[in-house]
Formats: sequence, C-alpha cells, structure tokens
Amino acid sequence: MKKSIISIILTLACTSMFAQNLGDALTFGANDYIGTARSLGMGGAMNAVGCDLGSIGINPAGSAVAGYSQFVVSPGLSLSGSVTSFILDPYSSPAGNFKNTRTRFKLPNIGYTMRMSGGDWAQSITFGFVLNSTYDFNYNHYGEGLNASSSKFAEMARAADGISNSVLGSDKFYNDELSNNLWDVKLGYDLGLIGAYGDANEGHYVGCTESLADDGSRYVPGNLIQRSKIITEGSKNDILLNMAFNFSNNFYLGFNMGIPCFTYSTSERFSEIAQTAEDFPVRFTYEDGTIENTFFSDATYQYNYTASGVGLYGKIGAIWLPFAGLRLGAAVQTPTVMGIDEAWVHSGSVSYVDKGVVSGRGEQGYYSYDYVTPWQADFGVAYTFGKVGLLSVDYTMLNYSTARFSDDYGSDFDFTNSCMREFAGISHNLRVGLEFNVVPDFSVRAGYGFTTSAEKYYTDGVNNYYYTDYDEDYYLGRKQLPLESKYVPDLRQSVSLGFGYNPAGSFFADFAVRYTSLPSSVYQPYYDYDDLYSPVFETRRSLINAVLTLGWRF
Repeated sequence: MKKSIISIILTLACTSMFAQNLGDALTFGANDYIGTARSLGMGGAMNAVGCDLGSIGINPAGSAVAGYSQFVVSPGLSLSGSVTSFILDPYSSPAGNFKNTRTRFKLPNIGYTMRMSGGDWAQSITFGFVLNSTYDFNYNHYGEGLNASSSKFAEMARAADGISNSVLGSDKFYNDELSNNLWDVKLGYDLGLIGAYGDANEGHYVGCTESLADDGSRYVPGNLIQRSKIITEGSKNDILLNMAFNFSNNFYLGFNMGIPCFTYSTSERFSEIAQTAEDFPVRFTYEDGTIENTFFSDATYQYNYTASGVGLYGKIGAIWLPFAGLRLGAAVQTPTVMGIDEAWVHSGSVSYVDKGVVSGRGEQGYYSYDYVTPWQADFGVAYTFGKVGLLSVDYTMLNYSTARFSDDYGSDFDFTNSCMREFAGISHNLRVGLEFNVVPDFSVRAGYGFTTSAEKYYTDGVNNYYYTDYDEDYYLGRKQLPLESKYVPDLRQSVSLGFGYNPAGSFFADFAVRYTSLPSSVYQPYYDYDDLYSPVFETRRSLINAVLTLGWRF
C-alpha cells in the first residue's frame, strides 16, 4: 500500500495489493519521540540527560539517573495543518490554497519507575514500566480544481479495456489471477462508474464522465470539479519494560525490552462533479431496447486502508559523567521484528440527473506479513551549568537498506527487499535542547531537531530514477541503474518550547508545544492515460503537538 509519507505519489494504492514497499518501511519503521512534556520541550535531546521518563525510550539508562521513584501521566493534543494546491498538468501553475486543520486527543506518555537499593555493587537499581509515543500519523488534506481533459473514471475504463464483460461482472473476479488486483475496476463496473459498449467479449468500456464520438473515441465533454480529501490517523507507541543500574552516581547502565504497537488508517476520497450537467449527456439502453436519455451529475471513489502491528526489540544504553558538568550517552537498539495486519476496501457512488444515487462497496481485503526494522544507534552529549541549566545534543542513525519484509505464506519478497537495498539508505536525526532554571522551582526549555530522508534516487544527469521506477528489468540485471545516487531532499524539522514547575515536594508538572514542518506530499488520484495527465494535489503539511505532564515523586 502507498501511504501519505515523504514526497511520494500517494495514490494508485488500489493497484498495489500485497505490494509492500519502501513507503511502508519508512512509515512503520520511523521514530519521532514525543513522550513527556520535558522531553518534548527539549526537542527530544535527552540521551545523556536522563531522569525524565520520556527519555527512557531514547536511552534506557536514563531511569537510573533519578534518585527517586516516580509516576507520570502526560495527556496531549495533536493538531494537523495542511495547505493544498491543485495542479492540472506539468505545464500549469498551482491553483487554490485550501487550508485544513484536524485536532485529536492523545496520551503520549504514562509511566512508573521504582528505585531500589543496589546493595554493595550498585548505588541503586531502577525498574520501570513506561508507554511512550514514538510517532503521530495525524494528517489530512482537501483540495479541488477544474479539469476538462481527463477523469478518474475514464482512466478506470482504460484499465478495464480488454477484460470481457462476463469476466468483469463475475463474483469470482476478485480471486481471478487475470484481475491483477484491479478491485477498484470491478467495483466501478458493478456500480456503473464505467459501462461497457460494443462487443461484450472484446471488453470496451467508457467512464461515467465521458462521451463517445462517432469514430469511437472517448472524451470528457465538459468541465469537471475534481475534489480530493485524505484523512490519516493513528499513532505508534512503545511499551517499555526497563531495568537500569546506578554505579557510584557517575555511570548508569540500562536495558529495555520494547514492545512497539501501532494503528494506522487512511481514507482517500476522490469526487468528480459536472460543473454543468447538460454538458455530460448519457444514454442508457436497456435489454428490452428501451432508450433513456439523462445527464451525469457526480461520482465518488473511496479507498479505505487500515494497518496495525505489534513487535519486539531490545535496547541497551549507558550514561557516563567523566567530570563535573559533562554527560555522555549512547544506546543501541536491535531491529524490531513486527507482525503487521492490513485490511482495505473500495467503495463508490454515481449519480445521474433525475435517477438518484447508486452506491456500494467492494470485497474486503486482508493480508498479514512481517517487517524487520533497521538497527538504531543513539548518541548524546550534554553539559550542565551548575544549577543554572543545561545544553544537550543528540544524534540518531537508522540504515533502512537493512529493513526486510517476509510472511508466513512463502511469498517472494526478494524483489521488494532488493528495491529497498537499492533505494533506501541512512536517515540522520539531530536534536538540540536547552533548559534554563529561571528560579529554583521554575524552568523554561527550547528545542530544535531535524530528520533527513532515507529515500534515495539515481540520476544520469538528465533523468532521475525513483523506487517507483524499479522493475523486473533492473531486478534481473537486464537494465542498470545509474552509478550516481542521491538522497531525496526532504527534511522534517521541528521547534519546541516548554516550561517546568519543579518544587521540593512530591508533585511536579511540565508543559510543552512542538511545531513540526513536514515534507510536502504529492497526491495523484489516477494514472495518466491516452497522453492525458492526472491532476496533482500538492500539500504543505505541519503538525503541532502539545503535552502536559503531571508527575509525583516518592
């Protein structure tokens, strides 16, 4: 399935059943820690700092830094923002700026740690159970524009060409190898989004938005209002079982058993409405020879996809204080072995003037597979300025070329995994955090971070080749990719602000807000056909996370 991620074409998902790809690897394998308000306010630069329960997922040794047991809970809000432009073809300028926002309640952190005496060989031992949010999938867009040349349902008719009426109309089509997973086309035929004409065995089809010329050519006869709406939601969380040791208050060693779990869903809704219905005449010919004339009004296609996954990984980390003020941190996380379940369904509707609405949905699809994420390496350095505050810098690296797909059915993922080896590389994440104690009980914080894309492309100086261009010829060595590879220049950047209330008693509280600028996404609702272009919806995206942490020490 294709997902709404870093600057790739999101659509055509209906043609990619059972086709896990680099998009899935990046979507389900990435980490963007939210956690507590203190961690968020410092931009996630907590590797060498520790003490805060939001930092445990970054460095397991962090729980041992605190000289007490603690319980924290961190409710939050997620606000997705987008501005979408409609681009009719490669030669036209963007039209319209449609703004959208969407707010969701989240619980990015809840946790408990218990500190115990370590006896003769350690200052203390800490045990913890923590849930930290590691990714927020909140995203939406809406855009629209006028198109008098191409149509989603015309392209659907072209995809059906050559399939006989009897095959396309059969209930067995969903399981027929000849279907090539054209489940959207099957739905379109059943609902009347496309209709047959001519010899039934030859399989000629016309879209509900098209007219037939005398010479048999098919064309869009007037202006269509084309509307696209995509809503994506869900989150990824790590359930952490933590154990950490404090050695002489200057060296800390910790271990995590992590259980990542996520839910992800996306709904792609694309509609075409006749700007002037009289421009779209339609003739229905019934079996008894009766002819009825009417006009096309509007049609909608919708694709719903859901995924959920649970996995397991291990992580080991250490924090060392070589001398007063300086703190060094490092952690290594094993690949996550994750089982993922997917489900999808197509639905649609079509309306003609004075004939009401015909709507329905296709057959539900399911698939399960395994995904092994890359190794992860985390490093951090921090310097504390006495009781005044601290400055922290973190770096995280993931090499996605080592990610792998497999399943229990013996499916051949060699092609997909080969594609990832060629087109996936190293993602770099740098985070900087600052904390300043205004007065003994009150702190202000700020943070900045960026993450580079792990997606590569190849160039010969004239043409660029992306993973969507990778096919059997490259896989089998009949064609060679250019020698020069580059990373897709997509950058995810964030800035954060926060403050903390930390009195001498048991209770403490923190609050933070982070603004993240996401790479632009490009949505193409259908394939180009007959030398006609599909429009493109280009969306500039942002995400705001606000977290309030309430904590108790004991």
